Amino acid sequence: MSNVVLALLTRTETAPAILAGAERLAVLLGGARVEAMVVRVLPISTILVTEEILSKAEAQKIHDHEMERAVALHRIFEDWEARQTGAKAPRWVEQEGVTEEVVKDWGARADYIVAGKPDAHGAQGEYDALHAAIFATERPVLMMPPLAKTEFGKNIAIAWRDDKYSLHALLAALRCTAQAEQIHVLMGRRPGTPAPRIPDVLVEHDFAVTGHELPIDGEVFGAKLMVKAHELQADLLVMGAFVHNKWYGLMFGGVTKYMLAHSDIPVLMRH
Repeated sequence: MSNVVLALLTRTETAPAILAGAERLAVLLGGARVEAMVVRVLPISTILVTEEILSKAEAQKIHDHEMERAVALHRIFEDWEARQTGAKAPRWVEQEGVTEEVVKDWGARADYIVAGKPDAHGAQGEYDALHAAIFATERPVLMMPPLAKTEFGKNIAIAWRDDKYSLHALLAALRCTAQAEQIHVLMGRRPGTPAPRIPDVLVEHDFAVTGHELPIDGEVFGAKLMVKAHELQADLLVMGAFVHNKWYGLMFGGVTKYMLAHSDIPVLMRH
């Protein structure tokens, strides 16, 4: 049975990094099929709750823009596809619909999902795609910053805290360690609490790891993780993904939000 890596393409600026990340992930998985997807946004789904109608002219304008975006992304895909030499040919998927619904449907059937780092001033659809991938599909999601190194998986940093989200992310990462030379575990510790332990699952799988203790002292912990990852020259960061509101998932948790905004290395997340 072939693994499937779903690459969510949203912008021409981020598409090359997403495809390269999907390609690398497929290699680390021992061979996987890459499915590159573009969701063309339905014009009606762009109406705000305070609006009542969408004129035919405006709907056509949105439709034409989405078609142009899909064509531009398909050109990037074709250029990338022409350089592929693996046995499993990549697949192009293009669908019109509500971004969150399409990503949830297709993403739930993939083994891994690759998405781009949201731009602070980018389209809402990019954020919607990443949010749905992380919190609606129950699949591991690799976020690729535009300029990140794509030869990742040799020096892995794991942001660990003893909960199910971190464990989910760690278990997903274990399948991507075929070329790992160093594995670091970054563990936070509050004043007066017992020293954190290396995750049992790493010990049970006989991984040689190095633990690093980071103080939790009121400073932005996401920034501390990023600094330590750079100090260790990590090429991949693994972490659980969190939301503040467990029922609605309206806001990313603090560390998750920081990484989505500031990470310049690939981040493998799972909720």
